[in-house]
Amino acid sequence: MSLAALPSAAQEAEEPRTTYAVTMLKFADGADEERWLEVMTNYVNPAREASGAAPQSIHWVMMNPDYDIITVADIPGGMANFDSHAPAGRVAFMEALTEMVGGEEQMEALGDEMDAMIESSTTLYTHTHP
Repeated sequence: MSLAALPSAAQEAEEPRTTYAVTMLKFADGADEERWLEVMTNYVNPAREASGAAPQSIHWVMMNPDYDIITVADIPGGMANFDSHAPAGRVAFMEALTEMVGGEEQMEALGDEMDAMIESSTTLYTHTHP
């Protein structure tokens, strides 16, 4: 048995794709939503930019009791990031964020603060198709 190569499929380079993390968040009762937005604006997005990633876009959800906010973030390096425990982009982001907040202890405290503001979250991953 022989299989003929399909020249059109075999010779065309695949167009690059963009991978996104889409996270839907529900704030905990009494959460300071302005503080959450402040952290995103002053620390998270600048750290993303410092690490070479685009800032996350933040979308306030209207008329949906399940979620308050949706964030959309591109994932530099695409789906290959899921094959590593420490992708370079994630490491660079965490280093930049830790420096911006003032060190490891401050980073842990900020993480605890942000976690306490969120009742639930769901993240979906998707990518573009050329």
